[in-house]
Amino acid sequence: MIYLLLKTGHIVALIIWIGGMLAQVLLLRTMPPGPDLHHVLDAAVRWDRRLVAPAMLLAWACGLALASIGHWFASPWLIVKLVFVVALSALHGFVSGCVRRMATGTPAPSALSSHAGAALLGAVMAIVLLVVVKP
Repeated sequence: MIYLLLKTGHIVALIIWIGGMLAQVLLLRTMPPGPDLHHVLDAAVRWDRRLVAPAMLLAWACGLALASIGHWFASPWLIVKLVFVVALSALHGFVSGCVRRMATGTPAPSALSSHAGAALLGAVMAIVLLVVVKP
């Protein structure tokens, strides 16, 4: 029963985390800089701190617990998956930092943030493939 609860928590946390990151990426791509949209950016920063970042931590905790219960730490697919998850966590830090900078009036680095959505979706697809197929 604990395995199913952990798996459910992991999936729900992932949906919130990835959904929140997608929303942030869309915000970076579509929001023109300007003082009249400051309240939207402030709300996005609060949303990241209160919901998206805790969901990332919950996904990590549940995922590591699942890997421990399943004795998968020696599996090559899990090692590769963890590399993608670490990259995804770093991307979350970068994207949320860009949104915080935009909220203070500093423009986001457009060259890097323009590819954040593709990197996010690519990492998620690779992770799902590794988890389902377990090569």
